[in-house]
Amino acid sequence: MIVTIASALLFIEIKDAAFLRTLSQVMLSLWLKWELRAMVVLSLSVQLILIKFGNRRKNSGRHLKIVSLLVWTMYLFADWLATVALSTLLRSRKEQITSPLVIFWTPFLLLHLGGPDTITAYSLSDNELWPRHLFGLCFQVGVALYVYVKFWTLTVTKLTYLAIPIFIVGIIKYGERVRALFQASNVRFRKSVFSTDKASELEVELSQGASKSDITLEGYLDTKQIKEKYRYLYRAFLLFQVFRPMFSDLKLRIYNKLDYIFELGENVVAEEAFKIVEIELGFLYDLLYTKIPIVITRIGVILRIISLSLITSTLIAFLLVVGKHGYSKVDIGISYLLMVGAIFLELYSAFLHLSSDWGIHWLTSQNNRLLRAAGSNLVHFSKPNKGIRAMAQHSLLDYCLQPRKLKLAKVLNIFDPEDNAEKYLHTSWKEVDLELQKIMYTHFKEKRRKYKEKQFEYKELLELLEERGRIPLIQNNVDADLGWSVSDVEFTHSLLLWHIATDVVYNDDHHWFRAGKLGPYCRISKLLSDYMMYLLFLCPEMLPEGIGTIRHHDTCIEAKNFVHDKSKFKQVIRGLFGIDIESRSFFVLMGSLKKSAFFEGCQIAVQLQTLLGQFRWDHEDKWKLIAEVWLDMLTYVAAQCSWKEHARQLQQGEELLTHVALLMAHLGLSKKIQMVPLPKRLQEVEYEPTFYWDRLDRLPSYLA
Repeated sequence: MIVTIASALLFIEIKDAAFLRTLSQVMLSLWLKWELRAMVVLSLSVQLILIKFGNRRKNSGRHLKIVSLLVWTMYLFADWLATVALSTLLRSRKEQITSPLVIFWTPFLLLHLGGPDTITAYSLSDNELWPRHLFGLCFQVGVALYVYVKFWTLTVTKLTYLAIPIFIVGIIKYGERVRALFQASNVRFRKSVFSTDKASELEVELSQGASKSDITLEGYLDTKQIKEKYRYLYRAFLLFQVFRPMFSDLKLRIYNKLDYIFELGENVVAEEAFKIVEIELGFLYDLLYTKIPIVITRIGVILRIISLSLITSTLIAFLLVVGKHGYSKVDIGISYLLMVGAIFLELYSAFLHLSSDWGIHWLTSQNNRLLRAAGSNLVHFSKPNKGIRAMAQHSLLDYCLQPRKLKLAKVLNIFDPEDNAEKYLHTSWKEVDLELQKIMYTHFKEKRRKYKEKQFEYKELLELLEERGRIPLIQNNVDADLGWSVSDVEFTHSLLLWHIATDVVYNDDHHWFRAGKLGPYCRISKLLSDYMMYLLFLCPEMLPEGIGTIRHHDTCIEAKNFVHDKSKFKQVIRGLFGIDIESRSFFVLMGSLKKSAFFEGCQIAVQLQTLLGQFRWDHEDKWKLIAEVWLDMLTYVAAQCSWKEHARQLQQGEELLTHVALLMAHLGLSKKIQMVPLPKRLQEVEYEPTFYWDRLDRLPSYLA
């Protein structure tokens, strides 16, 4: 905010100095006449764009980067433009103000600085800067009031009073923005998780001898008689409250007798599980980046009703006042546009809020029958939750060997040394279909079963989460040949090796066979392989630390040197299988002089193809092994990535890895969740811990 104010003042200084020297008197007069009018209309237009696209960036798809760029540009431009307009008014002389209505627009600029409800912060760092926005609130309110007092003699008395309600609404909107940023800041978010005194709550419970049978989440929803069409929403909301500490990167130490908290239930299938996760991450996104959590409260609703009433009453009063004075039709039109635009923003925001998951849950949980009926009807307007819809795909070999889409790549590399633009152009998107969801969910449930068999020992959990594909290799008796590739090298090296091997085998198999003959694991292996490479390419901060960037660079160079004719890429790849053992060893040795993984990956591909004859496997067995390795790698990465990074990634759209990490946490498969036995002092009094789903504000009382 301070930078915005400073840059706005600097811009005005430069603009005024430049225009005075270059523009003629006639042009300068026209500019002074239309400058503020253009600014207020443009400011309103930016608000409309932001409220439309502000929350679109949490979705996934090819156009996500374009939407994110648009939102980022408008987010910065909105504050800057409103500040420039206020600063221009501050520096203007009385003779430069051609109409009193120009001063009447001042509080609308303050209202615009409050921003639309669909975006309060573009990134997590914006939340940490809430003190600057609080300073900005005080400064901008002071500027707006000073401007009004400065030009007091130009305004008609009734217009002066008409601006007061808009000032109040502007302060409310800007105050909501500061409050939303404050509550989403890291320190405040952590404090809100543990607002209850754990010791005092536990002592009260012990003294009262409170104990009852364990109640699972499904059992609790049954006792509350939650309707089936809302059940998914209530389930997600309650689980979201449970995992709030984990979202703050805090560790949940909970008694192992409460392990039923981390069971989604036998009747929860893969599709339902991913649906629950999507809703929870939507709650988290709204909490970190929007005003919705503070608006969907009793106080928030009251303030919105007050705001809408004040703007509407101002519009009605303006209709009566303007008719008695001869103002410019253009100025009157702009005034109406600002007031109608403000009312539209309020109504549209209210509809978005109430039809969101937050709103429907809030309405249907009220005691008022009318509110519950409204929530029931708004369900039809809400976006259907289907789980994560798309996953990014990136093939290293395609990126290295296919012709560049950007002809001016060398010039653009000056401004984009990481080549992110070209990487993104080589990124495709594939649907996360039900078959893939089922296979991933089954894989995680199997790990949960093993964890439970080990009595929820934290040491056993760490081993399960750090397998990286070694167990499938051991179970299929190929660990001696391939085990080094998943255990003896750093993870980014392992990822590159198996990605190249998967790509080579995939191209070779699809040359000789139809895709249908290779089974579903072939397609899933390719999807996971390309997705993990996308993470290495464009989201390396979500992966364990390593020299992945260097390895990727050297691997690309090695691939380009080996494949000279890019048009014959597939033929050359198939030709790798015709190289004798001695030649292969030479190429691997040559590649090892750098940090390249190309020839080592090709060697793994050859070894995978020889498994068919060695063990008399069919292709489906081979691809099942490859898929299991990739599933273990995905599990490993999801467990390693911090939740702060997951939360940061939400601003860039849905990420499969984040959905996977939260789904694993629902099964207790997270390093942030440690199940511990009861202390001896509690065992001595035969204390039985109970989890109260309707008292999640007492969450610290349930933790060890």
